[in-house]
Amino acid sequence: MRMKRKGVLFVASLSAAAVLAGCGPRQPAPGEVAGYDEGEQYLSIWVHSIEETEEGQCYKEAVESFNEAYDGTYFADIEFIPRNDSGGGYSDKINASVMSGGLPDVLTVDGPNIAAYAENGIIKPLAELSEEEKSVYLESIIEQGTYNNKLYALGAMESSVGLYYNKDILKEAGVEIPDADHPWTWTEFLTVLEKVKAVTDQKNGYAIDMTFPTGEATIYYYAPFFWSNEGDFVDDSGRLDERPQWFFGVWG
Repeated sequence: MRMKRKGVLFVASLSAAAVLAGCGPRQPAPGEVAGYDEGEQYLSIWVHSIEETEEGQCYKEAVESFNEAYDGTYFADIEFIPRNDSGGGYSDKINASVMSGGLPDVLTVDGPNIAAYAENGIIKPLAELSEEEKSVYLESIIEQGTYNNKLYALGAMESSVGLYYNKDILKEAGVEIPDADHPWTWTEFLTVLEKVKAVTDQKNGYAIDMTFPTGEATIYYYAPFFWSNEGDFVDDSGRLDERPQWFFGVWG
């Protein structure tokens, strides 16, 4: 299905149109779901969010906009399933549905899972987009959603890792905050930590706190430090790189 108009692009931007070959979700009869009428094509959608959150409301409004724009042709039915770490079981439900053949037509996919889902046939490539359509997305979104030169997903959002700091501590240490056009080099950053450490030692604190929660957040936060120092988590063959990766300076 060629997706050009803004309303239909919602289906693509959720992440990826996905079904297992020969399998599909339950198809309700027209009238069984409020708003789903005779003659419309039913589209089931799963999202990894709670409806009451701002993210959930954004998805809900997008679906409502889609249904309004394509009333009489398509009907999108959204189901909110919290992620496992939110007390729900989104990933578990996807894994179970892969085995039972009950995947929805469209589902949100966490970025790190796109390649694995594509390789195993859980999701299908999106309809080809024009360069103009792609241009509204960040390059990182396009790159992350591409596997074997095929676009499988378009992220509805992007995230990055950053550091926040205590202005009073840095002022006491005599450290000036750089601007976006003149960021610290790695060497300069280590020098800053030395200056900050002299202050934080007197306060029984740390120059930098690298205490991260368990789970995927750990590798998510640490990865930039590995990559910026020419380290990696896997070797050239794609296996876990067991070589020591020493790159930390003085942290406190």
